[in-house]
Amino acid sequence: MMNRVPPVIGAQSARFRLIRLWSGILIGDLATAGLFLAIKQWVASIDGPTGPLLSVPSFLLFPAFGGLMASWFWRRLNLTIPDCLIHSVSMTAIGIGGAAMFLGEGAVCLVIATPGLYVMLLVGILFGRLLFMPQDNGLRLVMLPLLAFLAHAETQLRSDEQEAVTDEILIHAPPARVWPHVLTFPRIQEPPDYWIFRLGLPCPMETTNSGNHVGASRQCVFSDGVVIQEHISEFIPQERLTFEVSEQPTHPESYGHVTLHRGQFDLRDNHDGTTTLIGTSWYTLHVRPLWYFNLWTEDMTRQVHLRVMHHIQRLAESSP
Repeated sequence: MMNRVPPVIGAQSARFRLIRLWSGILIGDLATAGLFLAIKQWVASIDGPTGPLLSVPSFLLFPAFGGLMASWFWRRLNLTIPDCLIHSVSMTAIGIGGAAMFLGEGAVCLVIATPGLYVMLLVGILFGRLLFMPQDNGLRLVMLPLLAFLAHAETQLRSDEQEAVTDEILIHAPPARVWPHVLTFPRIQEPPDYWIFRLGLPCPMETTNSGNHVGASRQCVFSDGVVIQEHISEFIPQERLTFEVSEQPTHPESYGHVTLHRGQFDLRDNHDGTTTLIGTSWYTLHVRPLWYFNLWTEDMTRQVHLRVMHHIQRLAESSP
């Protein structure tokens, strides 16, 4: 009776697929982390904390490179697109876990990075799936130079842009009762309800100042010991308060890639016993792609506004 060889071949084939699969996942994640750390170290070695960031590829190109590396290991596995979707999840989970364990990244940074990391890993994997197809279809001669050109062109088209976020609320009190609480307010006792505040993003707690006039110093105190030093640059009683940021705060979860410029409160008298309170903040992001990270920054800035403005509302509406 003849020996049955196919099961042995099948076992070898399954082992080969498993080794290649995990090799791709691990090497892809290591390539992403290695490239990111190398660029980060290079930027840190150059004078000027933000300028050099404009001349390096966007954060989201790093995981695309990692996905490309993974797809090279998977080139003989004939993975389907659903397979790529699933394995991108595995790569993302391992990458995020590694960043938390070995790079000390906090929860807020990881939450912000995860969607972009997954999408760009998948882009790199799908790109490599076409690039490393067994058939020689000429794509290699076109796609790699095109990718290099796009990465270089993206760095040349950047410029820092100042962003502004504005919010407003209606307060059932006249400007005379609202104004004192705009100038300074006691500690906010209510726990934060914004989910990223609960993850560790510092939230505003109180405001102090050294005087009610142009040039007076001002402090916006956040949780976790974060203090934003400011000075008043425009003072129109019961109408407008504008303050410039004098010293950039430092916090590993929320600052370092953004420059805060100024804040402003406008009071609009509705002449019916109510006031529309308008809050605006100006900042500049130094991390790319701008559209992606600004989505998060706008939302977080808006939540800072609303926490402060609703506190002012409660104080104004309850004061005699």
